[in-house]
Amino acid sequence: MSFKDTALAKAIPSNFASFIRRGARGNQVVAVQYALGRLGYLDDLCDGSFGPITERAVRAFQSDISGIAETGVINVDTLKALDNAVSREDFRVPAVKSGDPMAYLSDFRARGLPVVYVEGSEENLTWDHAVIQAAYGRFVADYWEVMKANRVEGDCKNIALFLMDQFRKQLKQDTLVDLPHPALGVNEDEKTWIVATADKTTGLFSHLDKLRVGRYDYPAMKKVQNLDKNHSMIYGVNVHYPEISTDRVAKSTRRIFDWEPAYENYGDTSKPEVPVNQLAPGDMIFIDHTGNGSYDHTVNVIKVTRDSNNRVRQLTLGMGSYDDMRDNSSATIVTYNALNPYSEEVIVDLDSNGLITGSRVSYSSEPTYLVKTRYRAVTSLMERKPGGKLMVCRWS
Repeated sequence: MSFKDTALAKAIPSNFASFIRRGARGNQVVAVQYALGRLGYLDDLCDGSFGPITERAVRAFQSDISGIAETGVINVDTLKALDNAVSREDFRVPAVKSGDPMAYLSDFRARGLPVVYVEGSEENLTWDHAVIQAAYGRFVADYWEVMKANRVEGDCKNIALFLMDQFRKQLKQDTLVDLPHPALGVNEDEKTWIVATADKTTGLFSHLDKLRVGRYDYPAMKKVQNLDKNHSMIYGVNVHYPEISTDRVAKSTRRIFDWEPAYENYGDTSKPEVPVNQLAPGDMIFIDHTGNGSYDHTVNVIKVTRDSNNRVRQLTLGMGSYDDMRDNSSATIVTYNALNPYSEEVIVDLDSNGLITGSRVSYSSEPTYLVKTRYRAVTSLMERKPGGKLMVCRWS
């Protein structure tokens, strides 16, 4: 056999005439899992261990291929079918395929965004006007779907800044209202977004190599990149606005809720530490992890679902973050200290008393067959470290 897929070709000899089945371990299993993951059949890590989850994924793939028996065992015919299927796919997101990701993401009509409509004139509308705030809340819910479809990655402040800046851009196109950048000073020039993709990394993180990561380990990623050296850690479009910290973003917003000791949950992870019934799309939750007055993390409120009594029963939260890993495959931009950014969506369910009944990651920019998801309600609506504080804000 002659494999077209890089990982399959490296892991499996051309004279392969045996089987890969449940209980098998090693690079051959990693290569099969990697192919199944890219094709959407495997929602588990490529760990090189052929267990029941991998077997179910193999069966699902086989059931979709005419002429192949649904055995859950990888034979020569299944390998050929896997190779053909994965090799004919272009796994790049639409924004990357376009050749100009920022232009693609800013073509609001083509992306299906509704026209922004506000009452008033460009002379008297500011961020604080109710019509602007309402328009931004609607935009966030719609544009977040565009970001997910194109795997827009960034650390927490950059996800918040990107939502805001894209809204400014569409607002000006649709209404001629030109809102100022709220995180910049009066005489401070606007900066150009740094945009990175797997084929144009612009010096941002792209490959793990043999270096140990910081907060999170990536055993599956290491196994895949050992078989596919072209695999990049940038999965869609990585965005970065230079020289603005999370704390600066936090302190450039208008506070809706400031920390109150009454919201301390003392370790009760069913109790949010923000007033959930006051939240609205477009709000931002800032977390001061240490209580020293410096804000370290940003969470965007994307959607809010209420019951017939106007109590919030579900929240959709969007956020970005990064892993502390160092890249020796490309020179890292000096101002970009947050390496390997990613983004996630968290859905939080609440009861009629505002207590958390469950939360789950409903989307991650990094594939779940390579990386475990990170965020939940406990890392979005509360701070478990002593002294940590939260506040809720909007652009102002």
